[in-house]
Amino acid sequence: MKKIANLMLAFILSISSFSLIACGKNSDETAIKTIRVCNCEDYIDESLFEEFTAETGIEVIYSTYGTNENLYNELVINPNSYDLVVPSEYMIEKLAEEGRIQKLDFSKLEDYKQNVSPYIEGKLKDLEFTVKDGEHKGKTASLDEFTVGYMWGTMGWVYNKEFVSEKDVSSWHGPFENQSLSGKITIKDAVRDSYIVGLAMTYEEELKKAVEENDNKKIAQILNSTEKENIEAVGETLTSLKPMLYGFEVDSGKNDIILGNINAYVAWSGDAAYAIDVAAGDAEDEDGELIEDKSIKQLGYYIPDEGSNIWFDGFVMPSASDNHDAVYKFLEFITRPESVYRNMDYTGYTSIVANGDFTLFDEETEEEYETSLFDEVVLGWFDETEYLLEDADVQDVSQITEEQMSELGYIEVDLSYFYGAEEGEYTVLISEEGYGRLIAQYPTLDEISRCAVMQNFSSDSLMEVNDMWESVKGTTFSTWFILVIVSLVILLGIFMVLIRNKDKLNIFRIREREDKLKKKGYKIIKKEKI
Repeated sequence: MKKIANLMLAFILSISSFSLIACGKNSDETAIKTIRVCNCEDYIDESLFEEFTAETGIEVIYSTYGTNENLYNELVINPNSYDLVVPSEYMIEKLAEEGRIQKLDFSKLEDYKQNVSPYIEGKLKDLEFTVKDGEHKGKTASLDEFTVGYMWGTMGWVYNKEFVSEKDVSSWHGPFENQSLSGKITIKDAVRDSYIVGLAMTYEEELKKAVEENDNKKIAQILNSTEKENIEAVGETLTSLKPMLYGFEVDSGKNDIILGNINAYVAWSGDAAYAIDVAAGDAEDEDGELIEDKSIKQLGYYIPDEGSNIWFDGFVMPSASDNHDAVYKFLEFITRPESVYRNMDYTGYTSIVANGDFTLFDEETEEEYETSLFDEVVLGWFDETEYLLEDADVQDVSQITEEQMSELGYIEVDLSYFYGAEEGEYTVLISEEGYGRLIAQYPTLDEISRCAVMQNFSSDSLMEVNDMWESVKGTTFSTWFILVIVSLVILLGIFMVLIRNKDKLNIFRIREREDKLKKKGYKIIKKEKI
């Protein structure tokens, strides 16, 4: 009997071992056939996933995160959560320093390297740091070694031209000095972004001098400073803004300004592009229908003269992921010019991929045609040469002098820097009214030169900045509410004094005497006034 029991136990263990091996094998196969991607919400055209799966057989398991800090915490708790994530530049630096992401093999991404903006790649290459942990511990590295660039942009003011002038938004202080905008302004409920705004306002004169001297290194130093006295000064600056604020926001600002709840807000450039389009009735929903709003508003976008933030988001591979084949296939697919075009069209943001030819289908002619990102996006979305010719009543732009063009309200914007080309090779003609919409996606070299990249803060500095921010955001009560609270406290104090001194007051002695008489069966017939 015992022998039979032992045989059965051995059989059960062998079956269990086989099951575990089978499960492990199945998990490996599943890992090969799926890729886990985490990104910001509404930051990619998800219809591309189905096409990727149809082409490669790899299913995309897609998740979204709220903030870079949320994503970081998740990767610390569960390093094997994802195969690709899309953080911002300062978080990529932090993750790389701590050895939480892998260097990428760009020999597998030759098309990306060929089409990426040389200017933006140069900016990523300039961000050097020392890796403190992991495979490359102790080595100097740069951001471009760890990331495939996704989108980039700036931060500035989106404003309603009916109530706010360009002069107001030419500085970060401007809107707050216009009392008619009280309660009509929002700033970001994001510590890093609002900290940069606070630094720019606090050290406005120093920044203006650095801009005048074209000293980008000094601009970056000021906009990334974390000395204790600077943090305290920024806290005072940001706190002083609160009486003018409608509130703090992350994603609601674009809708608030479209609906007229606010007239100016600190915006990321992609949100600025969206707000301007929707307010003007030029945006389409996912079904291709125009998004209709209650009223048409003319919104603008302006990067303040003293400088701002230039930001980048990119795909990175967590160190715990070994799903390399799927990762490189996905990166190759998502950085193709056609995918880039569709993601830009969907999000309103600007891809770090600048060049590349691709094929589109024209629904009117029902024919395919060859195009490029510059032709389809920059010229297709922004160029107003046709209107200029009509206004000037000529057949060719060469017939119009610069003076005439200026009188008619048109500007020639040179974007050659972004494409790594000679000056004048990539230009676009646009009206003065449309200029703000253009720079929300394609700022000029002059505007970019006064912007700095946000860098990773040390743990101690970040803690101090976070403490300052929590103090700034502390609940603010209106004056009437404070008066009510003070009145209640005073009344409560009076009541407590009366209770403690009841033995000395006739009113309490009379009530005690009445209570005693009632308990003995007596009835009070008449009270004499004292």
